[in-house]
Amino acid sequence: MQGKLQAMSATETVRKTRGRPRKLTAAGDTTGLSREVIIEKAVELAKTERLSEISMVRLAKEFGVVPGLIHYYLGSRDDLISGVVNHYFSQRTESMPQASGDWQADVRKIARAVLANMLKYRGIADYIATHNRFRLFQKVLPGETDYGLEFFNNFAEVLRQGGLSSKAAALGYHLLMQYLVSSAMSEISRLTPGKHENFILAQLEGLDKDKYSGALYVAREFARLESDKTVNAGLDMLIEGIGRLK
Repeated sequence: MQGKLQAMSATETVRKTRGRPRKLTAAGDTTGLSREVIIEKAVELAKTERLSEISMVRLAKEFGVVPGLIHYYLGSRDDLISGVVNHYFSQRTESMPQASGDWQADVRKIARAVLANMLKYRGIADYIATHNRFRLFQKVLPGETDYGLEFFNNFAEVLRQGGLSSKAAALGYHLLMQYLVSSAMSEISRLTPGKHENFILAQLEGLDKDKYSGALYVAREFARLESDKTVNAGLDMLIEGIGRLK
């Protein structure tokens, strides 16, 4: 009897356990799963799916195991969310340019890399835009790097080396990240006016030119706005404004 129990797979053991699944040893697991493998799968899913909707049950189905085994390797749902976001921040951090001494040029490069990162992992960008947890600091295991903190430190260092005061750097960082999140969500949700040009122009057709002079004055140019133009123009205005902060 004891020999049969030892030969059972980790998945079978969890399935036969009532209530909360007992923890399994790595030696008893024949599925090839690990914390890293599960997080990598969740990261891949988050390219097209909302992170808030990627559950332990969903991941268990992806691997063909019971949910208890996913909980065994990851722990809580917070551990899953933070693990995915930390992977996301690690890519942000790795894509950051070395500080050149020209903080404005560096910030533009960082901003474009951050936006590309958000658009690559749309489900994670959506989570960061709508949740407060794990937007900055991550829940990491001993010996692991908190890449949320690393990114924050490296970005802040660019602003510090650029000669900005601590107050200007703090406000500048916050405004830039707000703007990038907003820009990413605008692109993801197809909110840029240029994606609805025909509709916008049709709604303004035939309006009273005296009553709606302002709307008609900007309508055609407004309806042509696309993401690349708006993001670059917004960055220019923000960076110039931050440079004037004391």
